[in-house]
Amino acid sequence: MEVFEKGFEKAMEWIYPSNIYCISCGSIIDNSRDYALCDSCMQRFHWLGEKTCQKCGKILSPDYRNPLCWDCRTFDHEFDRGFTCVQYGLYERGLLMDYKYRGKAYIGRKLGDALYDRMSLEEETFDLLVPVPMHRKKQARRGYNQADIMARRMSRRSGIPCAPGLLQRRRETLPMKGLGPFERYENLRGAFSVSPQNHYPIEGKRILLIDDIYTTGSTADACSLALREAGAGRVCVVSFACGANIPPKQ
Repeated sequence: MEVFEKGFEKAMEWIYPSNIYCISCGSIIDNSRDYALCDSCMQRFHWLGEKTCQKCGKILSPDYRNPLCWDCRTFDHEFDRGFTCVQYGLYERGLLMDYKYRGKAYIGRKLGDALYDRMSLEEETFDLLVPVPMHRKKQARRGYNQADIMARRMSRRSGIPCAPGLLQRRRETLPMKGLGPFERYENLRGAFSVSPQNHYPIEGKRILLIDDIYTTGSTADACSLALREAGAGRVCVVSFACGANIPPKQ
């Protein structure tokens, strides 16, 4: 598996060389730029600040007084902690749309580097990295699972084993866009399980879920619940981007 992953990385580097063009706006850059982002895009992105939600990791404004975001004050989560790199805004959305829907799979290597750097700030240790799975039909249509590419890159950087086949998506679900928190929860109820073909022991293990974006946490919760029911010890989640801390509608 490791030989295959190294070969895949080399092939991707040959087809899509790193640090020639900004992965966000396409400007010419050199290899000194972090995550292959030009200076302008680095400034436009809403990067992690000093204050985050103590549960899900959403970025909080300096004047927000509660240690938990509005969502975590309203809903309990199945995971132990969440972490993120940026807040989901206009430029972050454009990058993730390119990555997920426009065939630019090579962006995942840079986002995986960002995840590695983010988790290097924490004292957490993990036994396994588990990408959030896609349904096989959807992955066949897209050609790749964006969380899987990010997780494999982070695994190479960190040395933590990546278990891409550990979780499976048992059924196709509705698109999450436009669904409310409870609708998202119902949409994902029972959608994930630990694969019967899984070869990774997870009893008592510390697992880090990998995903591209975190909004209400419904996907992370459904995956975490499946892992806990299979015996996992501690389950955390890290995403490249997260939604904003928005108060609930009255």
